[in-house]
Amino acid sequence: MEKLDYRVRAVLARIRSTLDRFSLRLEVDWDYDVQQVLEEILALAVGELEFGDGTPVDRALLITQDLQGGRLETGAGWSSQDDDRTFSRTIVEETIRGGVSILCGDAMEDDRFRSSESLSGFDVLTLLSVPLKAGDEVIGALYIERRDARHLFGERDQIFAEALSETISPLIRTAVIHQNHVRELRDLRSRNETSSQMGRIIGQSSSLIRTLDLAKTAAGLDRTVLITGESGVGKELLARAIHDQSHRAKKPFVVVDCSGLSETLLESELFGHVKGSFTGASSDKIGAFESADGGTVFLDEISDATSPMQQLLRRVLQEGEVRRVGDRQWQKVDVRVLCATNRDLTVEVEEGRFLHDLYHRMHEFPLRLPPLRERREDIPLLAEQFVAQFGENKNPPILSITPDALAILAAREWRANNVRELRNVIRLCVDLAPGPVVDTEVLLRVFDVRGESEGESLSIPEVTFASGSLVKLDRAGIADLIRSTPEEAAKDDRPWAMLQKEFGGTLITETLRQTRWKLRPAARILGISPVKLRQDFRAWIEYLLDENQGNHTQVASRLDMPEQILEKKLDDLGIDDQDSE
Repeated sequence: MEKLDYRVRAVLARIRSTLDRFSLRLEVDWDYDVQQVLEEILALAVGELEFGDGTPVDRALLITQDLQGGRLETGAGWSSQDDDRTFSRTIVEETIRGGVSILCGDAMEDDRFRSSESLSGFDVLTLLSVPLKAGDEVIGALYIERRDARHLFGERDQIFAEALSETISPLIRTAVIHQNHVRELRDLRSRNETSSQMGRIIGQSSSLIRTLDLAKTAAGLDRTVLITGESGVGKELLARAIHDQSHRAKKPFVVVDCSGLSETLLESELFGHVKGSFTGASSDKIGAFESADGGTVFLDEISDATSPMQQLLRRVLQEGEVRRVGDRQWQKVDVRVLCATNRDLTVEVEEGRFLHDLYHRMHEFPLRLPPLRERREDIPLLAEQFVAQFGENKNPPILSITPDALAILAAREWRANNVRELRNVIRLCVDLAPGPVVDTEVLLRVFDVRGESEGESLSIPEVTFASGSLVKLDRAGIADLIRSTPEEAAKDDRPWAMLQKEFGGTLITETLRQTRWKLRPAARILGISPVKLRQDFRAWIEYLLDENQGNHTQVASRLDMPEQILEKKLDDLGIDDQDSE
């Protein structure tokens, strides 16, 4: 028995040493292949198996169970002859259910399993089924077979298999947990994409929802759509979403950037060319309109097209015909055209740079994607999505972003490149974050690396204001307020108090937004003490909560503030209310 104990300890020591390599991989490679890891663990174990008389086994399987106690899966298999991965479900289920090993010296003579269909067909079969345990949790079974009547498993083999199972179970559990997380993440993404209003466009702001509602309508029509919006707002994403929800979804979606090519190359890209039509045309080429026949052509930055090119595009929209460069024949095409530009085409038309007739043919169904600064409540949603997207591949994974960091992001103007700029900022935050959370320290470091230091972002340009130009009063509204005030109204409900409250609250909120919600810089700009600012800001939010019956969504909209940041401010200010929603 001592010899067996020594041999077992030596074998398990070698296995533990090798498993260290797998553990390192799991820590470093967040996208490791679970199936491959389990196969390697099993191959390692089989290579060290030294049962009884030393005769090798015929088959070994790692059978895992999902963490909710559901289906059994053959996580990995090894066979000396074929790739058969069937197993006795009866035996494995009893192993997992009871959490104890099952030894069948001669399975065909074992009364417990005579009815097992998976064991039929063999004259003699000896097997071991040992639970894989992680603490008190049974996550599967190590299933080993030998098909030789001369070499049956015994109790010593069971002891060895149990020791082996105890050694490899922790790593297998880690692999199973990861596998379940990957499945859940894919299911979540699939549900999100399915339930998304328009493809991968993220947002819940009223300005974006209005545009997406129109886009959904446009998808059901076969009109030419002109998508306008600043650089980086997601015009191509919207165009693709319109195509994907249209009846042309199964046909090609072809993108052509009108700003990145010379006139000759753009014409060739759009309409194709025949061999020898220009220098370098060594063979015939099909253009975008022909290759997208039945589908959609998306013309990005259409405003950069030259006048001759605009004439050709007008014919496509008017007649549905194209002609390859160097060819004399016009060809009919069935395509839908979606266009995008970051310029104001009405100005381009007025100044003679864009063809009037083409503009109106493109303008059948106009859509405008709002910039980030017009939908600030979407910034936290986008930031959290980008953190999840980039953070899962980091070691350790980046799991979240703090509310204070979200507040800073929501306060920025994002004029340079909108969503794309935000995406780049978050990606760099993930790269530079030392721990699992993106906080304000990481974010400010990123701004510094990008040459956008905090001091620069808070600087206020010197502007000279003419007397009476600061505030535009709604005189009619004030007159209505005065006329509607009852004589018995309380002091706080009279015009002077109400206007002071609203003007002061709005001024404080806007100043805090400019200073990334930091009290001291805001107080310094306003010329009041931080204590006074805090008191007045608290009073303003409490007033809005009362006015909107505690509805946080409406209060956040009134403050032009993402709701997540409002929740953080309520906590910071010690405001305890009950949301009426």
